[in-house]
Amino acid sequence: MSKEEVEKLLKKYSAGLCTEEEKALVESWHLNELSGKHADVSHSELADARNQMWAAIQEETQIKTGHSKKLWLKLAAAAVVLFFIGVVVNREVQKNTETKQALNKTEQKIIKPGGNKATLTLADGSKISLTDASNGIIANQAGINITKTKNGELIYTVASTSSAKKDLYNTIETPRGGQYQINLPDGTKVWLNAESSLRYPTAFDQTKRLVELKGEAYFEVAKRLDKNSKRIPFTVKTELASGRNQEVEVLGTHFNINAYTNEPGNKTTLLEGSVKIKNLQSTRSALLKPGQQSLISLSSPSIVVSAVDAEEAIAWKDGFFSFNEENIETIMNKIARWYNVEIDYRGKKINKTFGGRISRFNSVNEVLDMLQTTDAVHFKIDGRRILVMP
Repeated sequence: MSKEEVEKLLKKYSAGLCTEEEKALVESWHLNELSGKHADVSHSELADARNQMWAAIQEETQIKTGHSKKLWLKLAAAAVVLFFIGVVVNREVQKNTETKQALNKTEQKIIKPGGNKATLTLADGSKISLTDASNGIIANQAGINITKTKNGELIYTVASTSSAKKDLYNTIETPRGGQYQINLPDGTKVWLNAESSLRYPTAFDQTKRLVELKGEAYFEVAKRLDKNSKRIPFTVKTELASGRNQEVEVLGTHFNINAYTNEPGNKTTLLEGSVKIKNLQSTRSALLKPGQQSLISLSSPSIVVSAVDAEEAIAWKDGFFSFNEENIETIMNKIARWYNVEIDYRGKKINKTFGGRISRFNSVNEVLDMLQTTDAVHFKIDGRRILVMP
């Protein structure tokens, strides 16, 4: 039999067109049995065996006499088994490749994004996990109801003006991989980014509204008037690693503050209204207009003001990473906070800057893949640690 004839025989068997003799011949060789006996046959061994077998077949078919039916069956059976061995080996190679690919995917564990997670610390020191608490009123303190909504918001409402106290403070904290929205007692809306905290009174007085921020938050400040119909200012104090260094005073506006202690400076970006920035390390101040951003560095007494795309500064609040010519350290800080991972730098320092926009609700793997398309940086995921390499 030629190779083509063997393949024709197998096709006839698959189509159910074999004679009883042909069917018995093919079925005498069980693929499952062969897979156990011949799975370790190498490609070179298989090629040598095939060459020898086809040579023997050609030699025997050239004999004009004594070519018995028994010999034909023997040669056909040998050809069939060789064909099946090839199928088995190819399947085993494919199976091993798929297994290795599956193992690689396991090693490159999919790390999911963060979500609505936070802890609320009440004035008496008790803590409530907003991640686990049921929706509805979760606490009542000094005439103030605290309600958790199904949308991941915390809302303060005055239940009794007579019992509301001005000297009680609460703190809301988001962990790595967390974010949360809070409606303060005066109606101001605050979105907290990951690894951030906000300390605020449960009831504001008629002269000032003061809150303290660590990390990053977007504010939509409610306008409030005192008894003389004058606007009550809203003030946000932030700090760097060395202590308090910035005060933002507003009258009614939308703005974002990035004040992480592991960043080189505090950034305040104005979207609407006006804010006054004070550098508490000096006596300097600056007034921001919409579309401007201020920067106060750790050891500088100055305030640097520049024009920016304000929407990029709040992309995180809208569910996006927006990188605008940022260095890899700044980008990886954002990734570490949102995905709750550790960052480990290997090799030479990467001096390139990066740009791009991608949903924060993609897996970290997809975000890293986007950055890797530049071929200027490469990543490896090891558990919850990301190795960053040039």
